[in-house]
Amino acid sequence: MLRPVYRPDIDGLRGIAVLAVVAFHASAAHVPGGFAGVDVFFVISGYLISSILLESLAHDSLSFSEFYARRIRRIVPALIFVLAVVWAIGWFTLLADEYEQLGNHIAASGAFVINIVLWNQAGYFDTAAASKPLLHLWSLGVEEQFYLIWPMVLALCWRRRMNAFVAVLSIGVASFVANVATVRYYPTAAFYLPHTRLWELLVGAALACVTLARTRPSGLALPGPFARVLTEPRPATRDALACAAVALLAVSFFVLGGDRAFPGWRALMPVAGAAALIASGPDAWINRRVLSHRALVWVGLISYPLYLWHWPALTFPRILAVGEPAPLVKSAAIVLSFLLAWLTYWFFERPIRTAPRRTATSALLGSLAVVAVAGFAVRVWSRDLPPRFPARVQRLVDFGYRYEDLYRERRCYLMAEQIKSELAADCVDAGPTAAPLVVLWGDSHAAHLYPGLRHLQQAESIRVAQFTGARCPPLLGLESEEQPNCRALNDDIIERIRVLKPATVLLAAEWRLYDPRYFERTLGALQQQNVPKVIVVGPVPIWEDRLPRVLFNQVRRDPLHGVPARLRTGIVDQPRGLEEMMRAKAARFGTDYVSAIDILCTADGCLTMANDQPDGLTAWDQAHLTQAGSIVLVGGLKGRLLPSSSRRLIVERRN
Repeated sequence: MLRPVYRPDIDGLRGIAVLAVVAFHASAAHVPGGFAGVDVFFVISGYLISSILLESLAHDSLSFSEFYARRIRRIVPALIFVLAVVWAIGWFTLLADEYEQLGNHIAASGAFVINIVLWNQAGYFDTAAASKPLLHLWSLGVEEQFYLIWPMVLALCWRRRMNAFVAVLSIGVASFVANVATVRYYPTAAFYLPHTRLWELLVGAALACVTLARTRPSGLALPGPFARVLTEPRPATRDALACAAVALLAVSFFVLGGDRAFPGWRALMPVAGAAALIASGPDAWINRRVLSHRALVWVGLISYPLYLWHWPALTFPRILAVGEPAPLVKSAAIVLSFLLAWLTYWFFERPIRTAPRRTATSALLGSLAVVAVAGFAVRVWSRDLPPRFPARVQRLVDFGYRYEDLYRERRCYLMAEQIKSELAADCVDAGPTAAPLVVLWGDSHAAHLYPGLRHLQQAESIRVAQFTGARCPPLLGLESEEQPNCRALNDDIIERIRVLKPATVLLAAEWRLYDPRYFERTLGALQQQNVPKVIVVGPVPIWEDRLPRVLFNQVRRDPLHGVPARLRTGIVDQPRGLEEMMRAKAARFGTDYVSAIDILCTADGCLTMANDQPDGLTAWDQAHLTQAGSIVLVGGLKGRLLPSSSRRLIVERRN
């Protein structure tokens, strides 16, 4: 197979792309769009690989086996090294469920399907990105899925004398349309899945067609009147194109933010910028003087192992520190990433590239399979592994919680894609009709109160109705892009309340996330329905990481004192004045306000253990209560849950 002429400016562009990604992951505030460096990588990769394939086709020397062998020798050595090291570090640092997830990601990375696994895992209760040491390998999955089929597609076009440029353009446009159509309603799918990213690699492939058309127009004739402009740009045009490209990349890296769905239309900026720099050629002033600078070229040469190493190097300190590490720690992690990348490049990548092809390829595939199987073994048997820590720490390591049945997920706690009619009939308890009815209304922070209400049910002689939805607070009129069905669901719930005539309506949500203006609409509507008692449950404590992780790190720092029942540290500060504002609004409507923080926290700290049992933790992630925590919080409502008239009737019936 033939290789295109080496261009140091493309390695320099690689260097800029990887520096943008590393800077974004180290400090998104300073480089808010640095994640777009991955899109630059896609364009470069599509250009270089398609150039190799097209040159080989033009010389009738394309060998699929040699192409894939080269990809294996290029990609796999550093990948094996990183996966093995991350697997080993995880043994000493991760909780059981974290290590299980890591094993799953190692296996998926070895099979180059981690992007699909991450898409499938994404959801409201998914682990935070900062706790996934292999999250960044999604882009490698997209690339390798593309290159699994791309050589065959190009070969088919060439051998059937189809115009390769037209084929690339047609597939690319279809992929871009799919990207724009998907990103609004299914942003996670648009981000991770290959068919919505294909167009970025195909922009590079189109450039390869343009480059080859200058010398071999027979198989790559460019249609239309723009052929000469594309294939024979003047020096002044090249320089202007390079300047425009730099401006596009600068806007992409420093103006784009991660607060909106990506890729979509916004990805056009970094993709167009990368394509324009490549198209301007090695003789453009910026490419010749800046991108070809020795320092940038060196970073470009180690860009692949640097990309592999930097995210785990930043992630493990975040996991162990619970939150953002100190700037000095992050700086040390980045320096370590560069060192590991250089060592990987010189002692793994280069020697293996020059090793005998068949021997090296077989050995690499075998080694990758071993690492993937080791990851799969952790995924399947993580909780059967030998204890990794002392007993008091192992208890936290092994803590697991299944919320689905307790929250009545997909029945009375609806997912974002579910509609109001999917609320199950048994969301309203079929108990004695004389028993007062308590309606629980809100998002997941209402759903986690249901186990506590069930526990209290017998003591209070009440019935419970649960109407809750993911990302759907009890705020009438609120429109939500994340939960497009929320407004209709809330309108349905207020109508159900009108029909059911409950004694009490309990409102709960993660209030800090929502616009408080809608709060008064809900209270006013409930007042119009003459609901005897309305209780607003304030925000619960928010931990800096999942509570088991917070306690694990605390015990490791202070092993002499064991697991603390209360903690003053590791808690996120609530927005200033949030509780006071909500209490004041509730008072204007004659509504009870209950502070969850007053129930769960004291001067000694916030409650971490409801009891000394293995399942006694009060929260299972950063903010959602376990059954034990729910019982404690709802227990604080005892005596306040029902209006006085309902309570008198209960006492009379008992007597």
